[in-house]
Amino acid sequence: MPMTKKSVSYQLRLQGLATAPGTISVQTLRELLRGLTDSAERALRLAIQGESVKRGKTPSWLSKSLDLQLTGLESGSTVLNLEAPTLGETVGDQLAQQDMWFTPPSADDTVFSLVSRSVRDTTAENLESNAYDAGVLNGLLELKPFLKKAQRIELRAHGRPKEDFEIGMPEIEKFERLKQQTPKPHAMVVSGLLDSIQHSRRRFQLMVSEGQSVPGRVDEEFLDAEQMRDLWGKKVTVKGMVYFRPSGHVQLLEAHLIRLMQNGEEIYEEMPLEQSEAGFVREVAQTGHHKDWVKEVWGKWPGDEDIEELLADLKR
Repeated sequence: MPMTKKSVSYQLRLQGLATAPGTISVQTLRELLRGLTDSAERALRLAIQGESVKRGKTPSWLSKSLDLQLTGLESGSTVLNLEAPTLGETVGDQLAQQDMWFTPPSADDTVFSLVSRSVRDTTAENLESNAYDAGVLNGLLELKPFLKKAQRIELRAHGRPKEDFEIGMPEIEKFERLKQQTPKPHAMVVSGLLDSIQHSRRRFQLMVSEGQSVPGRVDEEFLDAEQMRDLWGKKVTVKGMVYFRPSGHVQLLEAHLIRLMQNGEEIYEEMPLEQSEAGFVREVAQTGHHKDWVKEVWGKWPGDEDIEELLADLKR
């Protein structure tokens, strides 16, 4: 008799559909499931591989984790009963591998556990969260077409209240706001001490100025991770793509080239940083917090300028 695989039962409640309670059009169902499965895939890739979108063949553990079962359709709004396998059943040894920066999911988690964490941190607008990146945000935004036909999505798991989440247009607006304020990735050169290497996950850690560390990952399309062995403990220069968090802090340095640091490259020994919308607002608030704007203008206006000159200056 075959062994029963472990899974978790979920109820997906859909509110505001135009169809009769307990029914859903095939096209609408397709939009819903595409958004959910894409979000789940990206959240799991991020948790296991450190990046939510990756080229190449889909790993078997990912396909197994996304093998969701639709077990029933109920009325009372419209409720879909779903079964999701636990990651202990599908991911296996990947969970046992310790990661430099990420806490791996537990064996009892499912892909919906990870989506729940992504939704929780994005709706809380946690700018430093490891539970989402630009790819996960794009996956969640794929639910927008469905939510133009429904009011809300509610996911519930019996006995797992921390995994419950809801998504409606207010949450979609937060996802869009986070996406807009996240700096775009771009090519950079960073130098520092190659302090740690994790060959199994092609990860490394680069120590730059003031003891700060840059999390890195080797892009196998350009570089073999084994080339790092002889560089460990030495100062190197890395060329690649830098990905940022919504806060403007570096999330990942994807290395295309790693070599010994050369003379004159000390200028690259700094933490990559982009000015984000949140950082700009915070900086302005700190700069202007103690400024007395009345004293700044008192006695200086009106002056000798006529109104036409003042309006011209304002336009400039």
